[in-house]
Amino acid sequence: MNFTELAERARSYRRFLEGKPVPRGLLRKMIGAAAMAPCASNLQRLRFSIVTGEHDRNTLFPGIGWAGYITDWSGPVPGERPSAYIVVHAPEKEELFTGIDAGIAASHIVLAGAEQGVGSCILLNYDADAVNRTAPAEGYNPVLVIALGYPGETVVLEKDTEKIRYWRDETDVHHVPKLPLETLILKG
Repeated sequence: MNFTELAERARSYRRFLEGKPVPRGLLRKMIGAAAMAPCASNLQRLRFSIVTGEHDRNTLFPGIGWAGYITDWSGPVPGERPSAYIVVHAPEKEELFTGIDAGIAASHIVLAGAEQGVGSCILLNYDADAVNRTAPAEGYNPVLVIALGYPGETVVLEKDTEKIRYWRDETDVHHVPKLPLETLILKG
């Protein structure tokens, strides 16, 4: 698969095959991809936690906001929940570009997972206390959480539309609109 196909495959999934765990070795390889990502001044400040145990997943799950545009849905039901999470941590002392580094690292994790058929959802809407109870990291704060698992839903890209709000249709297919390229390029 070429890069464009991989990028199209790396969608935000919110329902997974919870009973099909992502192998720990694969999760480590996904973090390894993040370790190769470019970062500001090559400082490599980010750290990662793998969350796979049922108790830890159940502790983390209620503290996550799943789909802001789908207001009548509180998240995946048992059986559809992620089988793993990766928490991205940054030093407590906020540094310039930390958020950018975390985004680049998360993209590498998501793309490495997508290449192996693992679905993901990068989450910024989470309860930091729940994350810290599940994946404590002294001297670090969580900056984002990535939900992971084998996809349990169909996600379709709607290309060249002026819409930005994603939706689910009557068959429960998740649609993600993408703006036309012409509207994104300001010059050139």
